[in-house]
Amino acid sequence: MYGQEKKDIVTTFYGGLYINNEQAWQLEPSVAWHFHDYLGIGLGIELTGQYNQPSRQTIIDGYEAELTDNERNIAWVILKTSIIFKTPKVWKSSDNYYRLWFQAEPGISLACPFRNSLTYEIKEFQGMVSKTVDYRKFQNKGLKWFYWNARASVNFAIDRFIIGAGYYISNLDYYSGRRNITLANGEKFYVPKKEISQSVFMSFGYSF
Repeated sequence: MYGQEKKDIVTTFYGGLYINNEQAWQLEPSVAWHFHDYLGIGLGIELTGQYNQPSRQTIIDGYEAELTDNERNIAWVILKTSIIFKTPKVWKSSDNYYRLWFQAEPGISLACPFRNSLTYEIKEFQGMVSKTVDYRKFQNKGLKWFYWNARASVNFAIDRFIIGAGYYISNLDYYSGRRNITLANGEKFYVPKKEISQSVFMSFGYSF
């Protein structure tokens, strides 16, 4: 019977969408060691990025300029460690083949943006047609690296396979890599005010 076998290691793949910070996705492979029926530790690497962000325009040396295409969307890679708290089984089949429980995972993050600067294309117009004549890079200051995070989920296991869904929260400043950039006109690059990052996710795991 399955219930007689103890599974200590669980690999999980998370996929979700942030519900603030404009439009952003998150993907995270992780591995967890469950050294107790209700306790464990986890390690994961989250990749997250915005999508469908518009070009941001400014004036540089009297010319119109806009963000390069590959810098319109913010992206991060985030290393995470967490402590895992599991509830006793809320429901299980008589042979322990099917199981349902809740889980909470507070942790800390080490986050690094793909870029800590912005590059603008300077445009020159000939009639209605523009061409890029130069590039200008603007560096950010005061990047923040360390954050806390927490995840709560409901999980349903079928033998060794685990399906989950839940809610994620963090004090990650999604715009930290752009928050202190000053453009050529002396104005700061606009970013939204700081707020708690929140997302919803689904997960697929395997225990062995």
